[in-house]
Amino acid sequence: MTDKKIDLLSDVDMTISVELGRTEKLFKDILAMKPGTVVELDTNTGDRIDFLVNKKLVARGEVMVLDGKYALRVTDIVGSIPEAVNEALKGQMD
Repeated sequence: MTDKKIDLLSDVDMTISVELGRTEKLFKDILAMKPGTVVELDTNTGDRIDFLVNKKLVARGEVMVLDGKYALRVTDIVGSIPEAVNEALKGQMD
């Protein structure tokens, strides 16, 4: 995708996700969840967190708090952001 085409899309909303970690649970354990249940993740404190654009990994970073809200400081670009945008737009056209 050329820079000119990307510029045309600069105001298009994209879905982004920050994945703190993952785990596997038995179905019976999921059914037994209630308020106060603690779910341990595979991520350690200090680990870099995945930043996804339309479910495609494009960066990693560090979790931080900014004005009382969680934020992500990007430390590494690991994928092509224009490619993720292009794939997302293809999916919206289908």
